[in-house]
Amino acid sequence: MGSNDNDKIMIKMLRYRKWFFVLLFLVIALILIKSVLSQSSISDRILNSAGNLIEGEEGKVTTISKTSLDKVFEINELSTADYIYNAIAKAYSGDGKSVKYYVAYEGTVKAGIDFSKLVNDVDEKKKVITITIPEIVFQEETVDPGTLKYIFKDKKSETENVHQEAFKLCEKDLKERVGEEESLLELAEKNAIAIVKALVVPWVEQVDSEYTVIVQ
Repeated sequence: MGSNDNDKIMIKMLRYRKWFFVLLFLVIALILIKSVLSQSSISDRILNSAGNLIEGEEGKVTTISKTSLDKVFEINELSTADYIYNAIAKAYSGDGKSVKYYVAYEGTVKAGIDFSKLVNDVDEKKKVITITIPEIVFQEETVDPGTLKYIFKDKKSETENVHQEAFKLCEKDLKERVGEEESLLELAEKNAIAIVKALVVPWVEQVDSEYTVIVQ
């Protein structure tokens, strides 16, 4: 393959890289919009539950405690968020050195936290609630087979079976990339913190607005 072909490959690869960042920013924006839109429904659920939590047994007013805080999270299970991931994988020949083709793909990664693993601490004297979220978990990495696009260096590789081979390659590539993607973990963590705050703060304001909520 000549230098012109190599230049074309690099241009296409850079183009996909550019689109990755564009899509990433769009996804972040959509997540924020989704969070704002869903906060009202989340808050409604919390406020409805707050009515039951504020009024305890025999009409007694419930105070903020670790036990009452745990009840807030009982109505929730696993919180997840979807992230769009674009990348390019390389298919090598038998020697493991020569590239047969490049394949660009789009994948979806689901990440979230298990509310049952949240650690809650209530300091009644200082009126501070500290919530520690568990480690972010990637539940699923999915490659969209309809998004695969090829750049062949070895024309012999352009066969009827190449799609099946490339799809498996992309699945493996996505799994490896996600495990090394620090920015994706940071984004998922920020989203998880925002969700926890949206669940806790409305309830705290109903029970005792003097409390400060810290999510870490």
